[in-house]
Amino acid sequence: MDSQSTQSIQPEFRYIDGRRFHNVENAMYHLPNDENETDRLHLQHFLIRYLWQSNFSAPVDHNLSKPGAKVLDVGCGAASWSFDIATTYPLAKVIGLDISPYQPTTIKPKNFEFVKGNVQERLPFDDNTFDFVFQRFLVFGITKEKWTHVVNELVRVLKPDGFLELCEPSSVFDVGPATKRIWDCETKMLEERGCDFESYQKIEEYARNQGQLENIKKESKRCYYGTVYNSVEFSKAALSNMSYAYVSLKPILSKKLQVSDEEYDELTKISEKESAEHNSYFQIVRVYASKITIFEK
Repeated sequence: MDSQSTQSIQPEFRYIDGRRFHNVENAMYHLPNDENETDRLHLQHFLIRYLWQSNFSAPVDHNLSKPGAKVLDVGCGAASWSFDIATTYPLAKVIGLDISPYQPTTIKPKNFEFVKGNVQERLPFDDNTFDFVFQRFLVFGITKEKWTHVVNELVRVLKPDGFLELCEPSSVFDVGPATKRIWDCETKMLEERGCDFESYQKIEEYARNQGQLENIKKESKRCYYGTVYNSVEFSKAALSNMSYAYVSLKPILSKKLQVSDEEYDELTKISEKESAEHNSYFQIVRVYASKITIFEK
């Protein structure tokens, strides 16, 4: 059997300890893509939207309200952001791209379309296609050496005068010993995979070095787990997101930490309690810019 035939019958997903994961060659993303993870991603989306009081920072509201506007959500995952944008801007066409499909179908807006693709390779779109290109939380999905290529691809498919927005998180700060143990393990695993947990500090530089972007702006906010700066409700939601993330990472992290399932569960419970008590936080950075218009002579 030739390699092409072998590739064609490769299963879309793989299963570890009852959780479903991507099974795409050259894919870096290591979180599951089953219903439980979809629920967590929806929660994460609403947390970020509440924190920023917006779905994006780029000045594109007017453009997205026009008929025929085209939006690309790169690494759309469960399509929480895509569905929100498609519902808010019904005249726009929203395309969500990911390495495998696991978006809900029963609530899919009519103006949303899923396209399978890997941003670390070449995007399956023509040059100058989209009015707005959005990419969020792909620190787990992009290797350090690929970031420049990825930004170049995002700009390539962006129309002149269109806007690009990148959004990436940091690791957790002001942590207790249990949380540090978990995050040190997660960071080491990401580094072994070639990913860069410092990408949130570098996306502005990537945008500035790209060469076809202007009006580059950077915004930053902190998501706290305690109640010092947030309401009790927000703190509970943030801690729930952390808890669900720990559950999603369990099939991989418990093995990396060399602990039993019971020890892992206890460790994560301690981490959640610590994070509230220490008012631990992670930082979220948004960088947005417009593509330079090239005038013909």
